[in-house]
Amino acid sequence: MTTLTAERLVRLAYKYPSLENSWFLIACACLSVLNQPQEIPKVYHFALRQQLLEFKNDENLLNDKYLLQLAQDSISSSDKFEELSSIGIGLPDVLIPFTYYSKLPLGFKFNQSTSIFEFQNLLTLKFREVLLKVCGLIGIPKTINSLTYLKNVTPTNFRSHNVPQRPNLINHTNFPSSQIIEEDSCGTRLDEQNGIVDTIDGPISPNSINTPVVIDNLKQGSDLWNKVYSNNLNRKIRNQIYQAYPDLWYFIYQGYYSNILSYSQILSDKETSLCIITSLIPQDVNPQLKGHLRGALNLGVPKDQLTDVRSLVFDICDWVGGNYWKGGKDSVAKL
Repeated sequence: MTTLTAERLVRLAYKYPSLENSWFLIACACLSVLNQPQEIPKVYHFALRQQLLEFKNDENLLNDKYLLQLAQDSISSSDKFEELSSIGIGLPDVLIPFTYYSKLPLGFKFNQSTSIFEFQNLLTLKFREVLLKVCGLIGIPKTINSLTYLKNVTPTNFRSHNVPQRPNLINHTNFPSSQIIEEDSCGTRLDEQNGIVDTIDGPISPNSINTPVVIDNLKQGSDLWNKVYSNNLNRKIRNQIYQAYPDLWYFIYQGYYSNILSYSQILSDKETSLCIITSLIPQDVNPQLKGHLRGALNLGVPKDQLTDVRSLVFDICDWVGGNYWKGGKDSVAKL
């Protein structure tokens, strides 16, 4: 069953004005948590085009003939790109068709192709980043599937090209190349004298650890935690998690907040907060949702955005179908 139609894509983009620059991030996170990764390419191709247009708060746009055509063309192009990707053909850029470009009810934001390229490249990075950031909330398998669907419809110009965004914690070249790595009785290749061991990513040694990056990550993770949970809640919640299982706390702090959530070069803390809340709503986890709703306010997210996120997520949940809340929608935490 198809979840996103042209009408629904246009609704997501224009029904909630406070989310004019983030609706696609919310939709992407929600579809991933609902295990609908095949719908993400539709959102991506529509956002690549729709976000090139100026925004106007006008409910008449929901029924505009040419915006609906733009959405339908985006659905079609995402399907076509999936086919081309499966046979190894390079994928072209995603632009607004000239056949009805001048008939759209909204003006164009950019006048130069360079600006369009940079903007769409950043948009692509944001799609990848939101899927990575919700990984710790929805599970690795769903994230792998969502990012794979996204990669398969990403124009060749915007592919990641195997270059990570975050600074690497390990420098694999930080030891003399002339040192010999031998295999021990367990099959692990190492040089005991120099402390070198082999890993799936290549040889490492104590000197390979990028200590400044580790320290910076831990500081950023701590800062974000303290911003989200203010007024002494930071220690209280930390202690609750630690008492439940210390290893869980260190995974959340060292592995998730420090290395993933606190990285703000692509998504701001506010955008990250909206995507966390999006991921929590369908999971019926009110204790965590309440904390992150208050945390969003602490980060400066306007209350109307939080209200609109709730409604947008309800829309997608309704379209997918299913019973997500034991107490119904009214039981979902809100401000």
